[in-house]
Amino acid sequence: MKHELQSLAVLIDADNVRLDTLTPILHAITRLGRVTVRRIYGDFTTPHLAGWRLKLSEHAIHPIQQYRNTTGKNASDSALIIDAMDLLHSRRFDGFCLVSSDSDFTRLATRIREDGLMVFGFGEKQTPSAFVNACDRFSHVEELTTSPLEVIATRSAPAATPTVAVPPAAPVAPAPKPPAPTKPAPAALRPLPQAAAALRDAYRGMEADNGWVMLVKLYSKIRINQPEFKPPLFGCSSDLDLVEKTKAFDLENRPHKKGHTYFCRVKGFMVPKAVSKTAKAIQPQAGTGPDDANTQALLQAVKLAMTGNGWAPVQAIGVQFKAMGKSIKGSGHSTLTNALKATGKVEMRGNGMGAWFRGKG
Repeated sequence: MKHELQSLAVLIDADNVRLDTLTPILHAITRLGRVTVRRIYGDFTTPHLAGWRLKLSEHAIHPIQQYRNTTGKNASDSALIIDAMDLLHSRRFDGFCLVSSDSDFTRLATRIREDGLMVFGFGEKQTPSAFVNACDRFSHVEELTTSPLEVIATRSAPAATPTVAVPPAAPVAPAPKPPAPTKPAPAALRPLPQAAAALRDAYRGMEADNGWVMLVKLYSKIRINQPEFKPPLFGCSSDLDLVEKTKAFDLENRPHKKGHTYFCRVKGFMVPKAVSKTAKAIQPQAGTGPDDANTQALLQAVKLAMTGNGWAPVQAIGVQFKAMGKSIKGSGHSTLTNALKATGKVEMRGNGMGAWFRGKG
């Protein structure tokens, strides 16, 4: 039976992740999809990785042992990259989770994204920006774990120990009291106008004729270029909360597939007269001509799936097309490739599952 959740491969660099962060990282990953491969790479004969055995057994993670045969060379990184490429070419996954704070995996992340798959990164705050920006979404492990200062503050006071009477002694000067520990100052929140500007910039080019864009698609686009873009940075609890507080968009909750989802439109959007007069007929039947709703959706899917080289892989186009609530069954074509070629508005290279497309002109 095919699972509806996206299939993920989790690859962990043991040399660049702390043991105490593994559990919260895996909990965060399980919210993204169904994990089918869990592997961790390192030399587990060394003292600093010796304590991993029980934790790996607890989470059913397969350890890949890599001996350090040469000083200064990291065999674990090479093994992780080789396995990642093997898994990528198997075409069994919708995305990869790379757990490391090492910038050596920057090219691996961009290579996976070039095949149209999602890349979720997990690392510490000192992770180089090159690796952070190479991922579709990047999470800092410090935000997934409880601060040690908070743990100490919530502990109950130790029980009083019985005192023993002692003979009086000569008075001595009291020892100076140690300074009270101070909590680190909370990071300053970013201003809401900055979030509004980023959302408007992502909105441009995505809107339909009537100006509405699915909210989840808007955030997907913005996080392609800004993986660290998150509502808590602006003092908000969720994506919807952030959009509401910027007061830059109108929002509507509409039926979508088997449930409901939010659509947004920038405030002050001017609907063209031709569109406003035919608002009730804004979704024509598929197959009525080269400029029907399905054709426009296909071209939009190509645009959203486009990689850095200007081409979009057919698999990624299919994911975007399905996310719009569209189906190839209603286009009158047997395959997505045939439907794309029939538009007459795209160029193609390759064939089959290895086909790539881009818009003409």
